[in-house]
Amino acid sequence: MDILEDVLQQAGLKARVLDHRHLAANSTLRFPCDRSIGFHVVTKGSAYIYSELHPQVITLNKGDIALMARGHHHFVSTTGDASYAQIAQTALTLDSASPPETSSPLALVSGAYQIWNTPVHPLFFELPDWVVLRSGELHSFDGISQTIRMLADEVARQELGAERVTNALLDILFTQVLREIMHNHQVQPQSWSKGLQQPQIRQALTLMHGNYQQEWTLDELARKVGLSRTSLAVKFKQTVGTTPLQYLLTIRIQKAIHLLSATSDKLEAISQQVGYKDAFSFSKAFKKLTGVSPKEFRLHDGETKNLAWRF
Repeated sequence: MDILEDVLQQAGLKARVLDHRHLAANSTLRFPCDRSIGFHVVTKGSAYIYSELHPQVITLNKGDIALMARGHHHFVSTTGDASYAQIAQTALTLDSASPPETSSPLALVSGAYQIWNTPVHPLFFELPDWVVLRSGELHSFDGISQTIRMLADEVARQELGAERVTNALLDILFTQVLREIMHNHQVQPQSWSKGLQQPQIRQALTLMHGNYQQEWTLDELARKVGLSRTSLAVKFKQTVGTTPLQYLLTIRIQKAIHLLSATSDKLEAISQQVGYKDAFSFSKAFKKLTGVSPKEFRLHDGETKNLAWRF
């Protein structure tokens, strides 16, 4: 199975294209993305990103990509010599009219991947606050460079079906950027991504994702991946940073979060779907990891279902 797709799906990831924007000189856009992974691709000119999570202004040139893994408000501007406070005062909202393409010094395509409920899977904690991929550092024929060229061409021509193609290209680009970060931008000594790079640890992760309802034991997992019980425990802890059975609990609760939000199933049914014998043991594990009971979580989630900014 595709583990990354499973993680993103169970976290409730939902995409929204924030449009191909043309900014007039000395203008700034406000991006209220506190619950989203977002990214910007510059297709013309230079952009400057102001973020409270990044001490310096992030400069992007044509073909560069910036990915924001920690959802928070930030600003994209054509001005690179202002303070965060100055930029915040002059920012326009996203629905402000764009100037004609010929008169704008900056054009960019932006996408938001909303995760409304705070995820518990370790992938989302290992991603850096901001990652910038420079066009000059990317190989001319790698997937990211080719997708950026196709994206820029598609939004420039605006032919029939352009919106559908743009959405598809942004999804491809988002996945490619995540791959790049996981492979080449990890600074933590232990992470989920590093576990995936070890064949036997990846096999153990795949088994748990594919059969999370099963009552796995360390002995059975070790036998399935061809390691001793002790070797699996040590290697898993050294790479992923947690134990196999603690990881199993994490993916069970992440899937439960998805079910509590997306279905009206009773707690007893959800308990069994994610591998617990009864609602009591499930509720205890859920609260231990999230800090709230399943009932409290579902109540709060339901109260925010109709908010305008929830995808």
